Amino acid sequence: MDPPMQLQDQQQRHTKQVSRGGLTSNDKMFRFFFLLLVSFAILSFILQRSILSKVTNGVETNVLPTQSTKQRQPKLADGCYHVFLDVGANIGIHARFLFEPDLYPDSTTSVAAFAREFGYPRDNRDYCVFAFEPNPKFAQRHLDKEKAFQAMGWRYTPILAGASNADGNFTFFHTHRDKDPWEVGFSATASKTLYGHDAIQENVPIIRLASWIQKEVEGRRLPKQHSNNVSEPKVIMKLDVEGLEFKVFPDLLTTGALCNNIYFLMGEFHYAAGNHNHYPMNVTADGKHVLKDRKEGRKMARDMLHLIDVTDTCMTRYSLADDESYHKDPHDLPSPK
Repeated sequence: MDPPMQLQDQQQRHTKQVSRGGLTSNDKMFRFFFLLLVSFAILSFILQRSILSKVTNGVETNVLPTQSTKQRQPKLADGCYHVFLDVGANIGIHARFLFEPDLYPDSTTSVAAFAREFGYPRDNRDYCVFAFEPNPKFAQRHLDKEKAFQAMGWRYTPILAGASNADGNFTFFHTHRDKDPWEVGFSATASKTLYGHDAIQENVPIIRLASWIQKEVEGRRLPKQHSNNVSEPKVIMKLDVEGLEFKVFPDLLTTGALCNNIYFLMGEFHYAAGNHNHYPMNVTADGKHVLKDRKEGRKMARDMLHLIDVTDTCMTRYSLADDESYHKDPHDLPSPK
């Protein structure tokens, strides 16, 4: 056979072989590497899912995060089963009402509120306290308390700033006896003392409370509960911020930070007879909305609380019982036995 004819015949036989389903060596090599790649992808997916489900110290952790979980930043409240936000903590006595209730039998309402909302007895490892206090006088006391509680295995985190509806700095006023180490009046809305004198000013940091709750508490990673009294995880807040509640509360409501996170709220709105030095009070930064007197303050407070009452999707319950017992703590900080 002529060489050109022989080559043509070979090409025709090769074409028939391929058309009948036969594979060339190149085809076989391609299929081998394709199957190998698919197998590797499946194995990687299974391994990643397995790693994601790992649990460290009772708290779910993402050891090898996916693209969506990479965006999640750690929260201060991660690992906290229950959370107590002491907003306007003063000397931090409410944390002791929670952790050591038997030492404070004369508490007017808070010890009973903790027993009702969290149950009793409790395991203090289930609780995290975040104490917001802008008064520099009490800073070291809160840091000492953090250290002492940590030695007991309890989580206490001081936030040395005031709560407001914006981040930044703000002028606060010492409205009570400045030389008293147990000062109870440190306000951003009252520039006069109860006796009409000019109050001593001090510039302190403030944080936007609504944003802080959404960033550091909402969606926190829950650990296993230590207590045998099984209950759903809760966030309770005490709000006593010497007039700034008229700035903080609308922001908590409109952002959803209150209704979506706070199970129970206790504290006070400053419109009682002893709060006359807070008025008139600007409630917006532009000065267009001013509460002229305590009567207007009472109306605004009632209107805001009414929104909670009529909103079916709002989980928050509240009490305006203000526990002012134990301005002076009669007990030393605890230590491990």
